[in-house]
Amino acid sequence: MFDAPTSPHPTARVTTLDNGVRVVTDLMAGLHTASVGVWVDAGTRHETPDQNGAAHLLEHLVFKGAGGRTAQALAEDAESRGIWLNAATSYERTGFHARCIGEDVAFALGLCADLVLAPHLDANDLELERGVVMQEIGEATDDPADRAGVLHQRACFPDQALGLSILGEPDSLAGLNLDDIIAFRERTYASRAMIVGGAGLVDHDALVDFAQTRFGSLPARDPAAAEAARPVAASLVEARDSEQLNLILSIAGLPSGHPSMLALRLMTEILGGGMASRLFQDLRERRGLVYSVEAYAEMFRDTGRLGIAAGCSASQAGQVATSVREHLNAMAETGPTEAELARAKRVFGASMLMAAESPGARAEAAVSQTLVFGAPLTMEGVRQRLAAATVDDVRAIAKQALMEQLPAASAVGPKAGLEAAGAFATV
Repeated sequence: MFDAPTSPHPTARVTTLDNGVRVVTDLMAGLHTASVGVWVDAGTRHETPDQNGAAHLLEHLVFKGAGGRTAQALAEDAESRGIWLNAATSYERTGFHARCIGEDVAFALGLCADLVLAPHLDANDLELERGVVMQEIGEATDDPADRAGVLHQRACFPDQALGLSILGEPDSLAGLNLDDIIAFRERTYASRAMIVGGAGLVDHDALVDFAQTRFGSLPARDPAAAEAARPVAASLVEARDSEQLNLILSIAGLPSGHPSMLALRLMTEILGGGMASRLFQDLRERRGLVYSVEAYAEMFRDTGRLGIAAGCSASQAGQVATSVREHLNAMAETGPTEAELARAKRVFGASMLMAAESPGARAEAAVSQTLVFGAPLTMEGVRQRLAAATVDDVRAIAKQALMEQLPAASAVGPKAGLEAAGAFATV
């Protein structure tokens, strides 16, 4: 279903420099602004346990100075032109991006290139940013939902890079020195891992020229490979004196780019994508078991998870876990109704169209799809696949997920509700 694009995208273009750096643009007619940046196909899953947090800490550290500018000069030069400059780290990618008006594309992209190619990596700055990230970890730990997510990732992928925290842990961060950060950067920030791109009011040929000037001299090199995922069935819980229990339950899903990924997306929408979804209507509206519930599909390059996150009272956690299992079984046995599938398609299609009007979303999509498929997908191609999806497609992917199982769970909250996670993970 989602093979590599065979027909040209009407607005997106991809050019690969001799050293492997790719340039991806998606022109949006009628706009006066653009979203541009540099993305590196490297993230947390390229770390070792003793390096945990290096990818995210590096992303922070480059903003302390790059390209001959101090941290203050970076901020002032960006904001003096109304440029919004930011970055983000995930398990598989780090992106440095800027939102700007069209006439400042070259300047904004130059700032992003400086962050990637010419950071001022300094030991004193490392100590300052280490402290900032420690506060970020503390904030995330204080949030029960965030903490449940960290525990769930660790439960699914124990003793491997994909189970590490993106922010790192206090102990791992404390052990990182500047040589570790530099070594991580040198190992992963390779030419064939880099994409220069943008969407909105962008000129593809101009971005190619820019990339050739700034990135063309990099040696042609592949980055270090990420450790393969080895998902397991497990649970992790953490007792906390709180009113509510945050519960995450999951089973095997699909890797990014899988032919059935659209059917999986539709299934998560039907299960727990909104107020009309099965889980919301049953667990909240009819039975009052939860305050919040949602289903999601998390996809990595070689693995994925079908997850359900819920907030409930400790006394009702067991009923929630049992009900989630029942709904998963029902989806595999009978699939969705035609009305449910039609509604999910409508939601998916509307979301796709709304995202298509955002330069930031278009740029991220073009980069992500190029990394997975080699080129951006066409809107018409996705629409055709969406229209062709059937009830049997959704039921088949639910059956496949339940056959593979690998149930995993995490919970953060009152001790009385924690055993629900373990019960789900051992079914």
